[in-house]
Amino acid sequence: MLDSAEWLAVTTKAARVDPYVALIDICITIPRLLERTDRLPKTGCSQADIDALLDDSQTVANRAFEWLSLFEKNGPRYDYLNVASMEGFLEICSDRLFDPVSDFHCFSAGICYMIYWMSMLIMQGNTFKLLQQHRQLDMKQLIMWDRQLVGYADSICRSVPYHCRSIMGYTARFGCLTPLVVASKFYRAKGAIKQATWCETVYMGARVPGLYQPPVPLEPMKEVKKTIQHSDKFI
Repeated sequence: MLDSAEWLAVTTKAARVDPYVALIDICITIPRLLERTDRLPKTGCSQADIDALLDDSQTVANRAFEWLSLFEKNGPRYDYLNVASMEGFLEICSDRLFDPVSDFHCFSAGICYMIYWMSMLIMQGNTFKLLQQHRQLDMKQLIMWDRQLVGYADSICRSVPYHCRSIMGYTARFGCLTPLVVASKFYRAKGAIKQATWCETVYMGARVPGLYQPPVPLEPMKEVKKTIQHSDKFI
């Protein structure tokens, strides 16, 4: 696993000076937490396993919070602008649901924020589900968790227009689509149809020409299954 001590030792020096490397070293531990969550029902879901998983999830979250604090030690690395100032975006999606939007101080800052918000939405969403299943949360705690998760999804959506500008090239546009799908799935599960529809509209409009076979669904595996179901070209 890439989160092994041996592998992380390779990037230790770089992580001290490069916030991107430091962030990836944190995010790379999240898949194991998700795997352990998936294994809980198979292992009898012992209290010790649940407690250990929640503790480890909190440890990773604390590392991420600390990373953000250091990353923003001189203040946030973005400002808010009217979405109309993001060249070409209203042609992709005319709905101003997320307005204003983030104007990052540089491309690398935008990428780091996108990775952070997406990873935290995934991990903290998983932790919240665990807490709902195995702990008693009061109304205040439920509201605080909901506010945190909505904040990550909202931040993702407000960062997409910046990456969809033609000046950013296709790399930035392609790079923002996965966080956008994560936000869309969160909103869909929450029942926030308006926000989920916005995500899906932007996803379809922001695709890199020639990279996909149209139309591109947000549930690509369904289309993959249809493609290979009656074909002898795939095992």
